[in-house]
Amino acid sequence: MENRYVVPKMVDYLHRKAGRAGIPLAGTFELSPLCNMDCRMCYVKMTPKEMEASGGRQRSVDEWIELAKTAQKQGMLFLLLTGGEPFLWKDFRVLYTELKKLGLVITINTNGTMIDEETVEWLKADPPQRLNITLYGSSDATYERLCRNPKGYTQTTHAIELLLKAGIGVKLNCSITPYNCEDIPDILKYAGEHGLIVQANSYMFPPLRRDESKIGMNDRFTPEEAARQLADVTYRQYGREWFGHHIEALKAGRGAMPHGEEDCQPEQGEPMRCRAGKSAFWVTWDGRLLACGMMNHPVAYPFEEGFENAWNKIREETAQIRLPAACTSCDKKEQCSICAAMVVTETGGFTQKPIYRCQMQNVYLSACEARMNAGENGSNDKR
Repeated sequence: MENRYVVPKMVDYLHRKAGRAGIPLAGTFELSPLCNMDCRMCYVKMTPKEMEASGGRQRSVDEWIELAKTAQKQGMLFLLLTGGEPFLWKDFRVLYTELKKLGLVITINTNGTMIDEETVEWLKADPPQRLNITLYGSSDATYERLCRNPKGYTQTTHAIELLLKAGIGVKLNCSITPYNCEDIPDILKYAGEHGLIVQANSYMFPPLRRDESKIGMNDRFTPEEAARQLADVTYRQYGREWFGHHIEALKAGRGAMPHGEEDCQPEQGEPMRCRAGKSAFWVTWDGRLLACGMMNHPVAYPFEEGFENAWNKIREETAQIRLPAACTSCDKKEQCSICAAMVVTETGGFTQKPIYRCQMQNVYLSACEARMNAGENGSNDKR
């Protein structure tokens, strides 16, 4: 099977209709910034001390349930529960159970390391649509290097196999970094052997949510190496025939780089070209409503202002965002999967072009051609 992710056509159709009508079809509840791992490129993780210093507070089960009810009345159907690590949140089971009673289509983002037999038993009673599990490597050594968890691979794969045995849906995510790139072929092999699809990306957003001083910075590849890694994983996932058509499309000025997130599908011709602030929203652990989980602004406060007022504010302010003029006039704009979150995290505002992403785009075609020429013996080992 091809271990790649494609957005279901019906979901895409619903989002397009919701976006035109201003309906918040899909929400994300970020329950906590706490995590039992410490991934080098993470955009949100905090320690308890950092949480306290931030002045924010985690919301209660009752607050999240009430917010879900009011968002559902405004049209929310899909709900993603994330963190930090959501299974670390002490009231997660209670919250999940109550949210399921509302009839929402629930997905969970998790690193998988805290899912054991007991967890699978209660999930099996009323399973989520799926669990998105990030597989960071193909060995415990890689997990220790990237995530500072020396048992992470063993824990994660144990969880995946428990979930699959229980008939619970799993999709794999994969963040390609300098610390795990040698493992990508084995990650894809593991996915294939278990009948799983993988959503992989080599672009890592600067973690402004975690530290506003990190504009344009992260522990990541050079843009040229990120393009090469993306070309490699795309070849491996999509196959040689598709990849050849992809190269021809790139040469013709089409064929955008694959997207890393489900809610980041482009909608050409609109000022902000994704679902954020049109049919999708994100609520942070400390109670801020954002258009996109990578951005700190625009911002509203649904627990204080009410969800409807907060959503309308986000919609209005998102509609005012314009991508840089340099991007509008760029001859690669139909190929580039640039988004507002990339612009603001790379530059600190919305007026300058994101040089890192431009450099990545500029070499992507040549990286694809080199990967095609390398054939089945191609490698994504670090060079």
